[in-house]
Amino acid sequence: MSALWIILAVVFVLSVLAFVAYGLFEVSPFAHHVDRLRDPRTGRRRWESPHLETRDEYERTHDGLT
Repeated sequence: MSALWIILAVVFVLSVLAFVAYGLFEVSPFAHHVDRLRDPRTGRRRWESPHLETRDEYERTHDGLT
């Protein structure tokens, strides 16, 4: 019975280490993801910024003119 708990503990520790290693890999420069927001041919953004306000409303509210 104690062998079962040792195996479960080892599996748990290895899974936590794998999870941490994956997280560190994702924040490293080795994890290359496709940039879906840019056109691959031109490199320009495909869409406007995802603000819910229009540009004029944003400038009015953030210039202290509310």
